Amino acid sequence: MRAMAPETPARTSTRQAWLRVDLIVALLAVIVLLPSSIAVLTEPALRPEPAVLATVIALCLALHATTFLAIRHPLAALLGADAVMLVLVLISMIDAVPTAFLPSASAYLLVVGQVAAQSRRPFPLLALAGGVFGAALIAVVEPQLGDFRLGAFAGLCGAIAAAWAIGLVMRARRDQAEERATTRIATALTEERTRISRDLHDVVAHAMTVMIAQAEVARAVRDDDPDRSDAALGVVVDTGREALRSMRAVVAAEAPREPLPTIDSLGALVDGVRSPTVQVRLEESGERGELRADAALALHHAVREALTNALRHTAPPVAIDVHLRWLPGGLEATVADDGGSGARGSDLGSGTGLIGIAERVRLAGGTLTAKERRPAGWLIQVELPVERGDS
Repeated sequence: MRAMAPETPARTSTRQAWLRVDLIVALLAVIVLLPSSIAVLTEPALRPEPAVLATVIALCLALHATTFLAIRHPLAALLGADAVMLVLVLISMIDAVPTAFLPSASAYLLVVGQVAAQSRRPFPLLALAGGVFGAALIAVVEPQLGDFRLGAFAGLCGAIAAAWAIGLVMRARRDQAEERATTRIATALTEERTRISRDLHDVVAHAMTVMIAQAEVARAVRDDDPDRSDAALGVVVDTGREALRSMRAVVAAEAPREPLPTIDSLGALVDGVRSPTVQVRLEESGERGELRADAALALHHAVREALTNALRHTAPPVAIDVHLRWLPGGLEATVADDGGSGARGSDLGSGTGLIGIAERVRLAGGTLTAKERRPAGWLIQVELPVERGDS
């Protein structure tokens, strides 16, 4: 099986923070600019014909809609915004209503900024060029500008250039944030692999030292003291088995002499999480198979990390479902929470816990995936192979 890089809550929340900012800005633009535009249009000195008034208001609504569309599809939003602005300029030229200078027209700048922030070459330059062309068109055809056409053109170009530059700055900051997230993931993987290598080195070095020493004793006294030779060989066998068991488990945090977690250990893990504000349900379906020691330990770590994340990032009350589904070829374990009463404002943790757990699962022959649920909550899924015979 191929391991998949999990989408951790910390990494997703960083990306969603930008999305929330974009949504808030677009929403504020609607709340502030649209009523202002309607107020300007309904002024007694400017009030256009009812049909023109309705058309202009509809175009303003469409222009604001493109600011929301630009958050996910900036290029499509730019085409829509260009079309709306062109119609507004034509209305201004025909009916002498300064529609191109309505407050809602400023929403076009948000679309240009989103294209610069999210698109790659040559689309940001095309957006800038289109904005400059639109500014020139407005300066030429707007009947009320008179002798101020050049100043209007310069001002419109300055506003468009400013929105475009802000978009470029936002793109640079987002790229840096993504690079930092990628670096954290790579660092977590490297640290986990280093820790595993160190643990394996310690286990193997100790076991081989003992086995070699006991084997030399067994060979030396094989003829003179058979009982002592058999005892030494017994130590070799026991040490080898214990080393193999430890290597499979990839023991790090657990004490070497404590029993390793098993499927039955998940019950105690779940019981330790339950509280008056946390409901946890553990279900198991299918015919139970045999997991290797390393797979059972990886499963234990994955379930524990998923429960910890649900408690850390979700405000109570919260309900969590842990489901073990035994299949002919392996075990599918899922941990899903309902999102509780919302996200908890917590900066605990580095956001790389699942990355290390995913590496453990991968080394055990399985895969780990994490994804958001709709409308709320997270789903952690672990797939592990089932032991088919004696090792």
